[in-house]
Amino acid sequence: MSEYLIESALLTHGLKSITNEMLLSVWKKREKRIVWMESGKIQTGEIQEYCTFREKSQYYARINYQNFQHFQREKKSGILTASGTMRACEILGIPLAVTCGMGGLMQGQHKEECHDILALAESTVSLVAVSPKDMFDLKITLDCIKSEGIQILGYHTDVCSGYMFQNNEIPLSGIWKKEPLYPKTLYLRKIPDEKRIKNHQVLEMACAYGIEREKEGHYFHPAVNAKIDELTDGKSSKMQLDALIKNIEWAEML
Repeated sequence: MSEYLIESALLTHGLKSITNEMLLSVWKKREKRIVWMESGKIQTGEIQEYCTFREKSQYYARINYQNFQHFQREKKSGILTASGTMRACEILGIPLAVTCGMGGLMQGQHKEECHDILALAESTVSLVAVSPKDMFDLKITLDCIKSEGIQILGYHTDVCSGYMFQNNEIPLSGIWKKEPLYPKTLYLRKIPDEKRIKNHQVLEMACAYGIEREKEGHYFHPAVNAKIDELTDGKSSKMQLDALIKNIEWAEML
């Protein structure tokens, strides 16, 4: 069994411009490490198997740490978010989950309103990510995570400054110094500044679009990702895929 699992939510709903053919051309690791759920059963597969599953992506619900058992009991299929992947890791005895952008909090919200923070607080599984997504308050989110006794280690940096957009630098617990994997740890590897999106109006327009789509019964985060992809001519999707692959490389080192 592998030592880490890769979430399927971004790969399924979050990369509007990335085709299966593009995924197959850039994906180097062929081990069964991508995770999803089919008919209530946890499935792990390599990239070719996952792409077959991805072809029906419009039918899949998003599974998180809290609703995981419901999907198992009801024998439903779906894709796993960061926290859902952490739950699968718990069940399979795997210590590390890999994602890209993770959930967070806005002003006035509490940890109970973020599945990923709840998973970090309750699970011994660690998580590799880039950052909380840009629509969240970065300081509130990271402060909340640290207040739960979770250390946050950065890759060659001890600050986090946002996801696809540049934000204020928020201190982490420290820098990863090539130590072995710690339990209950959030590992953050940022997207290089020069690759990030400079125009913050793109984020504002995408969030407004996501709110409208959510009112119509659609998922908020995939809608935001799709609009950012559209407004950046696909740059955001490639950026996130590159970042996910970098995080997988870090998971290999951990």
